[in-house]
Amino acid sequence: MGSVGLTWKDLVSSVIVVAMILAYASFAYGTRLLLLSSAWAASAVELVLGALCAVTAAGDLHTRQQPWQGVIVRKITTMLGTIALLAGLAGLIVNSGKAVEILVVATAFLWLTATIWHVQAIGPQS
Repeated sequence: MGSVGLTWKDLVSSVIVVAMILAYASFAYGTRLLLLSSAWAASAVELVLGALCAVTAAGDLHTRQQPWQGVIVRKITTMLGTIALLAGLAGLIVNSGKAVEILVVATAFLWLTATIWHVQAIGPQS
């Protein structure tokens, strides 16, 4: 396997994805926080958090040799990251709350996919 199981990066990416979800909930339900008070600002915050999450969650998939299953997971995370990036940019350009939502959901699925890959890489202990 190309991965070695769960690492500190999985903990960091998990904390970041929770922060993204909480930030989105704060934005969606209305907040006075300047960084989350508009779709444009929330897009900027979520783009930064999403990039950090993607790098920590799936970085190893893109920097290490992978078996064929890992290549498939890498393609899935690449697709999800692309969707998240495009949604985030759309949120910045057109000030769209829906784009912020898509960014958060795509990043959460990217995190979930990478984390499942790391968990299955642990395998049975001998």
